[in-house]
Order: sequence, then C-alpha cells, then structure tokens
Amino acid sequence: MNISFKASYICDSQVKRNNKPCSLSFVQIDTKNKSDIIALKELDSMWGKKTFFSEISDNASQDNLYGLNSKYDQYYALTAQTKDFDKLDSEQILGLVQVEPDLHCNEIKYLQVLPTQNYSNPEREYKNLGSSIVNTIMKLFPEKKLMLYSSNSAINFYKKLGFTQDKSETRFNKFFFDKNM
Repeated sequence: MNISFKASYICDSQVKRNNKPCSLSFVQIDTKNKSDIIALKELDSMWGKKTFFSEISDNASQDNLYGLNSKYDQYYALTAQTKDFDKLDSEQILGLVQVEPDLHCNEIKYLQVLPTQNYSNPEREYKNLGSSIVNTIMKLFPEKKLMLYSSNSAINFYKKLGFTQDKSETRFNKFFFDKNM
C-alpha cells in the first residue's frame, strides 16, 4: 500500500540495518493536511491497534479537526525514504513520535516503532530506531528538558538514553532528560 503524506524533511538519523550503519530520514508530518490525516488512519490499521500509533493517529486527527497548529503537538516520522517527501511512502515508515512543545520542558507523549522492527523481535532488520528518534528529538530541542511517561517495558530503554526517573511520582513512570544535569 502506498499512502501519500506531505511531510517536511528535518534531518538524517543514524541506525543499523542488518548490523551495518544506515541513514534514515526524520520528517515532520503536517496535521493541517487532510491527506496526512487520512494516511495516518490507514497506516494505523496497517500497524494494528496494539500500538501507541493509534493514539498518535487519533491525536493528529483531533489537531486537524480543531485546526491546531504546530505550536501545540508536533508529529514526526522516521522513514527509510530519502527523497520526494511530498509523497511519503507509508511502507517505509519505521517509527513515529508525538511531541508536545512547552516553554520549559517538552513532553514526548507517544513513541512507536514499527512492531516488526521492535526491540523484542530478534529477527528485525533495523536496530536503534527508538533511540534514533529520541536522540533526534533531543537535537531538535537542545535548550529544553524532555519529559515523558514510560511503560514498564521501556524503563531500561530510557535510562540507557540518559533519562532520570522522577522518584516523587509514584503512580506513573515519569522520566526527565536534561543535558545540563
């Protein structure tokens, strides 16, 4: 299936493909573009409902419906595609992230890697997709702290990336990353 987005190229992002260095593209998805929203919904059905991608897709749809712009939530994709981002190929999207910018601290609301390329799959073709997404977000917002709530299964992942767990938060796994700490 070939779904068309109108993404904006941000930068290259480094991962491993079959244990060799590989460069992917990090792009921003335009929630004002109805074809992007339709494409996210179609991609949502391809990835399945057991992922955070459903939340990313639903939130992007709401932003489109209410006409919210990028000063609110921002949506990014990691893709194997290297050109023609006005026709982004959904089959090459390997990960998505939703970020809520704030004056002092940006929140990573949801991060999802293509389920077949997830860390738990020993036969995956790509490695370091999640860390590549997080590292690129850190580079995009170098002057601000990052905050997120982690699932239990991702706690060690965020600790490896240098996030610190907020021990005062007892109900949820709240993490911060501050390069100045």
